[in-house]
Amino acid sequence: MRIIGLLLLTGSLTMGLAACGGGDEQSTAKQEKAVETSTEAKAGVEEFTITAKNWNFSSDKEIVVKKGEKVKLNLVNKEGLHTIKNDELGIDLTADKPAEFMADKTGEYVLKCSTVCGATQDHEGMEISLKVVD
Repeated sequence: MRIIGLLLLTGSLTMGLAACGGGDEQSTAKQEKAVETSTEAKAGVEEFTITAKNWNFSSDKEIVVKKGEKVKLNLVNKEGLHTIKNDELGIDLTADKPAEFMADKTGEYVLKCSTVCGATQDHEGMEISLKVVD
């Protein structure tokens, strides 16, 4: 009887610990997988994933698009909570809401973090460039 009770207790603890582990890494992996899946599903749309860490944006590739292309931007927050905004392009990007727009004007645009995420000087420098070329 004690052996059965001990086995049940051990099994319950093992399952409980397995369910609690992983946290952010699993969540990030799910976000990245969702981005890959949506890339395959949306032909004809130039898609970019921007990763946000504290006071820094990076992209999976240089953000350069041709005039007339439809563009989709995704945001993955690795550290902190960040959003991206550019009024000229109509971009209001959050981690749970991708931004899509038509690149109809050539130029270089600055995408800035629109959520105060730290000291003013660090937050003000949190930007990434998007170029629309002929």
